Order: sequence, then structure tokens, then C-alpha cells
Amino acid sequence: MNTIFSVLDVIGLLLFVLFATQQTLSALKRRPRPPVRETGVGLTFLIPALNEAAVIGATLENLRATVPGARLVVIDDASDDGTDRIVAEFAARDPAVTLLRREFPNARQNKGRAMNWAVARLLRESPLAGRDLENEVFVVLDADGRIGPDFAPQVRGAFADPLVMAAQGWMRFRHTGAPGGLRGVWSRMLLFQQDLETFIVGHIQRVRALGHTVALTGNGQCMRASYVAAQLARRAEPWPDVLLEDFASAVEVRLHDPRWKVALLTARVHQQGMVDLGHLIRQRARWTQGAMQCLGYLPRLWRSPAHPVTRLDFSYFILAPWLNLFFILSLLSQPARRLLGGQGLAWPAWLGVVLTVLPLLLQLNWAARYRADRGLSWWAVPYTLLSLPVYTAALLCSMPLAYYNHFTGRKGWYKSVRHDESVPGSQGTPQPLADEPVPHLHGRERLQVGASGD
Repeated sequence: MNTIFSVLDVIGLLLFVLFATQQTLSALKRRPRPPVRETGVGLTFLIPALNEAAVIGATLENLRATVPGARLVVIDDASDDGTDRIVAEFAARDPAVTLLRREFPNARQNKGRAMNWAVARLLRESPLAGRDLENEVFVVLDADGRIGPDFAPQVRGAFADPLVMAAQGWMRFRHTGAPGGLRGVWSRMLLFQQDLETFIVGHIQRVRALGHTVALTGNGQCMRASYVAAQLARRAEPWPDVLLEDFASAVEVRLHDPRWKVALLTARVHQQGMVDLGHLIRQRARWTQGAMQCLGYLPRLWRSPAHPVTRLDFSYFILAPWLNLFFILSLLSQPARRLLGGQGLAWPAWLGVVLTVLPLLLQLNWAARYRADRGLSWWAVPYTLLSLPVYTAALLCSMPLAYYNHFTGRKGWYKSVRHDESVPGSQGTPQPLADEPVPHLHGRERLQVGASGD
């Protein structure tokens, strides 16, 4: 039995080294300066929508104000709450707004299928037909997504490089939707930690950019129209039929041609966060299951001449749900070790100190930098450190559901719950979307997104 415990300890140590290396490199990598252009690339926003009446109007208004020359295509997936009527009213006033509605039995299958259907139709029937697709870009935006004026220039700047086939913005969460007072303490913590999580992911993306292939994370994902058309022509889906179609699409780009790049944008793309633990668990279970479905990419990834950074990081991401099983087993084995007298590996004292102190230093680093990014008071640092273990435990609750769904063949698509941010008094305050400074805020005040502090 002690041999089993030792094997678990060795695997756990290797996972810790990988995690610590990734986090340290991400913390040290300086913020890139993406190229910007005001012209040269046409933008078509694809907005998948299923029962988005609470948010779709504000999203269209945001896009029309920030990217006035773009085409806006809403892919309504058989909504029954009036989403299609709201979009139709916009389309009647603005010829650059298009409503594409899916009907049963094809509707409500998943987001990837809806987008594949939509781009095939757009390339065949819309004004895009016959255009120079090398200079056209599809931008995927969630129905609750918001962008700032810096987003479109960065997209155009990225796709000025003919080898860039895709790009990804910096996805962040708005701090809206939590009830006021004590009743909303839990919800506000979830929103805070979700945005902190994407803040860290944005830094991890900087390391991935060394291999010219960042991960596509859905909201704010961009693809060159000529690449999408070529995929469809060879009967390949631009967005693969998995629950994490955005990440899989980045892998497909890299596997098709090692010269092609997925560019990193620093412009932020904001969306609503989860304010209920049950909804958060279901969302993260879908994300985890989607990563598990990408396991088949590993042999192709390692046979390809992809950059070593891309191979290692994408493999780590794909294997994470499986490797986390060893972490869970290690936790569950602690009572058995005491009962059976097995200890596993005998750690030197200095290694125990490293395993304790280094994670705390990494957490402190992100807490301090996130505080600066958001313009918060220093009380945000201890709040971050105290709430992070609670949030991590909440995320671990999604793992059993992901494993159960995967091994029982359940592939249902979980639809995120939206809230109406126009309701006064309970939804928070809209935040600036570009990298603008915000006033100094105290920990108990509403949180707003501001300039990057690093």
C-alpha cells in the first residue's frame, strides 16, 4: 500500500512543478503590445443567442457604438422569449444587422453547430459571398458580451499578418447580478473570483503567445473568413463538435498548418458571471468535460511540428481533468494513510517548506496585481487570499459531475443563465470597457474594471 501512496506523491509533485512553472512564467511575462490598425479588415460579429432577451439589445447597441462599420449577425437558436423579435426590430432599422434563426429539430444542439450552420449560410448567401475572404474576420461574441473601442483596431492589426488565422481577446467578467447587502455576499465572492480567474488566464495566454498559438476561449474569438471557408470546403467543422469547441478550434488551426498563428489580443471582452453556485458548477462541469473530449488531439499534437510551448501547454490543459483525479485520490488517501500506517514518500523538510510557501507567494502575487488592475483598496488582497480556497473548493465540486457526464455519455449543452443589467438597484454598475483608469474604490463598494496594473 505504501507503494501506491508513493506513486501518488510522485505524480502530485510532478503536477505541482508543472503548475508552479506555468504560474511563475505567467507572472514574469510582460504585457504585449498588439499591433493596431483602423482599416484593412472587415468584421462580422457572430452572436449565438438562445433566450437572450434580457441582454441582446444592449449587446447590439454596444457593438454599433464601438464598431459602427461592422456586420452584426445574431444566430437565434429557437428562442421562445422574444429574442428574435428584438433583433428583428434592430435589423429593420439597421441593414448591417442580420437575424439567422434556427428551427427544430436542428435547433438547440450546441453553440458550435449553430455557428457552423451560420457561417456556411453567410458565405453562400450573404454579401460576404464573392468577397476577398482573406481580409474578412468572423468575431464570436456571446449575447451578453461587451467590447471597448480598443477591440476592433487590435483585431485588424492582428489579421494584417497573413499567417494569423485566429485571435482571442481578454475575456473578463462584469461584477453585476449579485443581490445587495448580506444576501449577496456569496454571489459577490463568486463574481470576484471568476474575474480574478480570467485575469490570471490572460497572463497565462502571454506565455502561450511565445508559441504563436494562444487558446481560444469563446467570447471574443476571431477567425479569418478564408480559413473558415476552407474548412467548410473540405467538410471539416471550423468549430468541432465538442463541448469546448472554442479550444478545439485553436488546436485545429495549429494542426492544419504549423506556420499558422493564433494571436493574442489584450483588449477586454466582458461578460456576465455566475452568481449562483449550482449554475457555476454546471458551467464548469461542461468546460471540464469539453477538455476531456479533446483527449484524442494529443497524438496528432505531438506528431505535428508545433512549437514546444504549444505542445506542452495544450497537453497540460487537455490532461488537467484526468490529472486532477490523482490530486483527488491523494486527498482521499490521507485518512487511509493514518489508518494503515503508510506515509508514501518521505519528504525532506526544505521541500515541505517550498510546497507550502510557493503557492502562497503565487497567490499573493495575483492578489496584489489584481488589486492594482481593478483600482481596489489594499483590503482586496486579504479578501482574495481568504476567498480563494472557498472558490477552489466550489470548483472541485464540478469535477464529479464532469466525470459522471463524460463516462455516462451525457453531452447536453448547458445554457448560461443571464440577468437583466438594466434593472436599477440590484445589478451593479456598468464598467468601462477599454483600458481606462477608474477611481480608487474601497472593498465594500461596487467593483469596476480598470487599467492593467502590470
